[in-house]
Formats: sequence, C-alpha cells, structure tokens
Amino acid sequence: MSTKQRTPRRPRSVVWYYFDKLPDDPFKARCRLCNMICQHGSNTSNMFCHLRSRHPASYEEAEDQREQDAKLYMELKAKAGKTVTPYVRARGRGRGRPPGSVGESGDYTVVPGSLMQIKPDPDGPVSSGFTPQALMTPGKKSYSSSIGRGRSSNVDIKNALLHWLAVDMLHPSIVLKKGFNKFLSACGIQLDLPDRKSISNTLVPKLVEERKTQVKKELETVSTVALTLETWTYRESQAFLTMTAHCIKDTWAMNSYVLETLDYSEEKTETNVASNLKRITDEWGLTGNVIVLLSNLPDEVLSSAIAVNGWEEFSCFGHSLNLVVNNAIASVTELVRVHKKISNTSTYFYENLKASDALASVQEQHNLPAERLKQEQPGLWTSMYAMMQKMVGQYEAVNTVLCLLGKDDMCLCDDEVELIREMIQILSPFQAAVEELCTEEYTCVSKLIPLASLLQQVTASSLIADEEGALADLKSALISEMHHHFSNLENNPLLATATLLDPRFKQHAFTDTEALEAAQERLLLDTQTIVKTTDSVDNKDSTTISNSSASLWGMFDKKVVNAKALKTDVSEADNETHRFFKEVNIMRTGDPLQWWRLNEVQFPHLKVLAKRFLCVPATATPSIRLFSKEGIEFAQQRNKFRPGRLSNMLFLNQNLI
Repeated sequence: MSTKQRTPRRPRSVVWYYFDKLPDDPFKARCRLCNMICQHGSNTSNMFCHLRSRHPASYEEAEDQREQDAKLYMELKAKAGKTVTPYVRARGRGRGRPPGSVGESGDYTVVPGSLMQIKPDPDGPVSSGFTPQALMTPGKKSYSSSIGRGRSSNVDIKNALLHWLAVDMLHPSIVLKKGFNKFLSACGIQLDLPDRKSISNTLVPKLVEERKTQVKKELETVSTVALTLETWTYRESQAFLTMTAHCIKDTWAMNSYVLETLDYSEEKTETNVASNLKRITDEWGLTGNVIVLLSNLPDEVLSSAIAVNGWEEFSCFGHSLNLVVNNAIASVTELVRVHKKISNTSTYFYENLKASDALASVQEQHNLPAERLKQEQPGLWTSMYAMMQKMVGQYEAVNTVLCLLGKDDMCLCDDEVELIREMIQILSPFQAAVEELCTEEYTCVSKLIPLASLLQQVTASSLIADEEGALADLKSALISEMHHHFSNLENNPLLATATLLDPRFKQHAFTDTEALEAAQERLLLDTQTIVKTTDSVDNKDSTTISNSSASLWGMFDKKVVNAKALKTDVSEADNETHRFFKEVNIMRTGDPLQWWRLNEVQFPHLKVLAKRFLCVPATATPSIRLFSKEGIEFAQQRNKFRPGRLSNMLFLNQNLI
C-alpha cells in the first residue's frame, strides 16, 4: 500500500516574533518593541508596514529571515515533488523584489511561466537560526539606506532628534557638526536636517506647546501639589529660578513637572517676585492646590513673596545639611588650616603635570592604586570629604613626590593625617545621610525627621566628657548647628504628618513625646475632616438611591442610612487611624507609595492625606543632582544655552523623560 507524501506546511510568519496577539481582539496585535497596537485582518501587511516605518533595523532583520524561511519551505516542497512560486522581495512598497529579479539568486532555476523549481541541495535543508531571543540582542546590521526617505520616517527622525537634544541638554548647533553628519551617513540615514535656528525658533517652541497641553491635562486630576524653587547662577553672573510641581497620581506614581524658568536678576522685589510666582501657578491652574513651597537658598525677598501668596515655605534639607557641616568645620581653626593645606596640595598635583606623573610612578613602584587626587568643589562639603579620603589613602606617595620636588612644606605630618582620619570618621554619618538623599530617585520629606534625629544622636554619643582639641570642637559645633537647623522639625505640622503616614516610620521616628502626641492629634482631626466630606457625598447618593427605589428597597436603604448615622466622624477617624498604626512597619528600604497602592482600600480616608503630604520632596534641587558629579555636568550643559532659550530646554529636559 503506497503512502501519499505529505506537503510541507507553510512556516508561521516571522512578524509574530515582533508582535503579540491581543486576547480580547483577534484583529489587533501589540508590538513588542514599542507597545503600539496594530490593526490586522487576514494578512500581516500592516504589521510589516509598522516595522518598516518604526523599527527599520528590525524590519530588515525580519525580511532577511522571511526570505530564508521561504527558501527552506520551497526547498522542502521541491523535494516533495511540488511546483512552487518563488518568494519575491519588492523594494519601495515594502516587500519583494521586482518580478524580473528572481533569477539573480543561485538557488533558483526559472521555468516557463511564473513558476520555478528549486535546485536540490546536496547538503540537505538549511536550518534557520532565528529565535525570538534575537529580539533581545542588538543587531549587527547597519540601518537601511531607505531610512528617512518617506515622509513619516522624516518626521519620526526629526522628533527623535528633538527629544535627544532636550533629554541630554545638547545645543542645537550639533546638527552642524561634521562628525554628527558623518555618523548619520554611516547609519544610512538620508534626510535634510533642520538648521540650528529652525530648531531653536520653530521646532522646540512647537514641541513645548504640545507638551504643555499634555501636562496641563495630567495636572487637572491632581488635588494637591508641592512646589520647589531652585535658584541657580547662569555663567556666574545671572540668577535664574526654576519652579517645579510635584504630585502623586491615582496610580500612586510620583510625578514632577518643570513649570517655568524665569530671570531672577532684575527687579528683585517682593511684589514682583510674588506676582511672577502666582502668574505661573495661575497659568497651570495650581494656585489653590499648593500645600508647600520648598526653596534651595535662604532669600528674604523670596520668603516674603511666598508669604504674600499665602503659601507655606520650607527649606531644602540638602542645603541645610550642607550649611551644618560647612559652618561647623569653619568654626574650628585647626581644621581650617589642615583643610587649606590639603586643598593646596591637591590643586598643585592637578595643575602640575610633572608632579602628577611622578605620583603615578611612585604609586606603581609601591604597588599602590593608580588614583589621582580629588579636586574640591567650592561650597560642597561632600567634595571636601572625598578629597580628604583620597589624600589619606595616598599621603605616603604624595609626601614622597613632594620631597623629591622640594615642596617639603606641603607634606602632611603624622598628626595631621591622624586628625584627618578622625575627622572623616566623625563626618561619615553625614556622608551616609547624603547618600540616602542622592541615591534615591525620589526622597520624600517624611525621611527628614528620622535622618535629623539619628545624626544628632550619633554625634552626641561620640562626644566624650572632658574631651578637648579640634575633634571635640568639631563635634560640639556640629551639635550646635544641628540644634539650630533641625531642633524644631518634629513640631513642624507638615513634616510630622508626612512621617506618621509613611509606613516605614510612623510613630517610631519621633524622639519628642509631646511632639508625637500633637502630631497624632492633628492627624486625627484631619482624618475627621476627610470623613465628614466623604460622608456628605455618600449621604446624597444614598438619598438618591432610596427615592428612586422606594417601592422595593426603600425600607432597607433607610435602615442602612440610619445605622451609618450612628457612626460619628470621630469614631470613624479614630478607628481608621488606630488600624493604620497597628499595621506592622514595612522595611526601611521599602517603597511607601507602593505600600499605599496596595492598601488604599483599607484606609480610604487616610489615603487622601497620604497623597497630600507624601508628595513633598526633601530637597528643592533634584536629589540625584544635589551633591553629585551629575549635578555639576548638568550645570555645565545648562550654561551652553542663551538665556532666552533656557526655559524651553529645561521644560523639555524634565517633562520629556
């Protein structure tokens, strides 16, 4: 009995390596590369068109793989004795070659008509090496030379160019650079780039207006915002002020939006500043939603302007911490002398190439790490801390080089090195506090009370009775400065409430019993207000339901309403706050907003207060730029723009990320 040879099945389209079918709609698919939804019917043309226009490199990869699969399929059909139609890959419209170009491949033998027979391969079928995992690895192919020829591709690349300039704070003049244009040419991108003036005067303002419309829509759903004012100097001569709004969305995601950057140099009067600040909040519809305003620098005019608008002001914790350490060190004469000596030595090695090369040679001879000395950034005690750490680790090699070069007066003696070591030890908790602020993408104001309390406790515990000398003076100065800047934090209503509502800290962050009791009482009163507001809305809904269904459910609805009326605002608020404090604290490294997202149903009234108080950041300057090298680099990039372009670029830089 003869068995009929089975015809090979056509392979599944390679496009499905890049798309996933939607379970709720069989005629739509989601792109794995950009999550865009594509409509498809009985074929995959739309999906291939999406790859060609949005992901040209992946499109070329898919077409190559599809051609390999087609060859293998036709080869198997040929071996089965079937006549096959060749796979064609056209140019211009997306897929296929022109019909006359098929015979270019050595794998085909053309026969009369539009059919062909595959040459048998003596080595057997070629295996396909394409897998879905290939999508996770950057391809080695260069971009196709067809990129940028179509109108949509041109628009996409220009938009990508604008986003790149804004997010990386690059000056538009980069489009004129020979190297940049050579890079585009090497990528096969052929398009007419807009010139610098067109980018600055037309494209960027248009993108700003589009993004402003989107941000305004996003802020319409927010009931409470915290504002930060970052004052900074442009090219060491002109002062600017950047206002940023911070809020928590319904999804418990923290969002920040740069609103505007304005010139703070001219007409710096209380009335003028107050009107400018209110103008900005009015334009964004936020004037009545401001809970607090943080500023990074103490400024009497700015403080008066904030008070005129009726907003509560709070100082940036990062700035306060910087003042504490700098003022404490400056008050101890011996530390000032040693600090200046180390700073001069580091500057000498940085500016003197001969000394720097000699230091590298000594380090190599003595098997020491080949490290350069750190330079101090004026005003930032963290850079001074890093400079001293590096000097202590390399002081023997440094002294050797200084002696060889006849700079004996710059050498550190053993007592000075020991003094620096002890100083570093005393300041290490403050460095840890800075890392707490700078390593997190967002640091909530609720962390300030525990941080300030721990710094004071650790420093006080290290102070030994009858201790004398420079180190004892440093400890005393630190305690005195912290008492001046941090002593009243637990009595601040905003900070205290935010700390209580943070599931990491709650009551455990307080050291003052009276301040804790006052904070809990305020939280209870605030919760009662939320309960009263919520109940008034619920009662209206209950009355409507009762009236509309009096014939059937009226008696039941009335019974429920009467039972609810027995609950007072006080008892409801007290019960909810009591349950909240009974919950076990989450880990200190946990995410408080994530906890609230998972538990908001259990605490329907406290969640309103949590969104109101936990949206306040700890620093007016973004924490990631506070004491870091990234902040210095950002300032350098910012100074490349003209004052008239700054507001637009800073707006896009923050709001496009």
